Amino acid sequence: MKNTWTVLEKQLKKNETLNKQLLLEMLRKKSNKSLNWLVNTDFFNIIIWLLAIPAGIWIYNAKHHFRGDFLSIKIFAVVFVVMSVVGVIGSCYGLKYLLKIDFSKSVKDNIYCITKYDTMVKQSKIVTYIMFFVMTLLGAFCYYELHANISHWTFLIVVVSVCVIISFWMYKKIYDTNIQSIKQNLDELKERDD
Repeated sequence: MKNTWTVLEKQLKKNETLNKQLLLEMLRKKSNKSLNWLVNTDFFNIIIWLLAIPAGIWIYNAKHHFRGDFLSIKIFAVVFVVMSVVGVIGSCYGLKYLLKIDFSKSVKDNIYCITKYDTMVKQSKIVTYIMFFVMTLLGAFCYYELHANISHWTFLIVVVSVCVIISFWMYKKIYDTNIQSIKQNLDELKERDD
């Protein structure tokens, strides 16, 4: 009877260890999926920002398309290029923290990296919405100087609205959701380690 009890106890401990390992592996896989979403989104953002730089330079030099040399268009183009360069630098800086995350290593270091990245994303939200406001004002100034008709003004309003909606959706569904998922999984991994 005592032998059976010992064997049963060993089996329970073995199952408990196996269950703990399976749970840890599941948390790591889930975190890895969220991390991949963030990394891919930041790489995509870098490509978009890099493509925006030549577009801004083209706008700056495209006098013949605008029937003259307007100061508003030059200001718009310069601000557009500067914001694109800042976007590239910001995305690269955020990517630096994401690429340091390794779920097979220290949970503490991973928590530090995702917290830094989360702070950067929150700051990026503020900068993005300020950028939309500034670019909208500059766009309106360009349209005013070009004596644009109502269809052009409608186009400007639609473009700005779509950009705001897309960025809001990206921040909510991609950044916030995946960052929270990684944080929760890391917290649970930390509890299991302790």
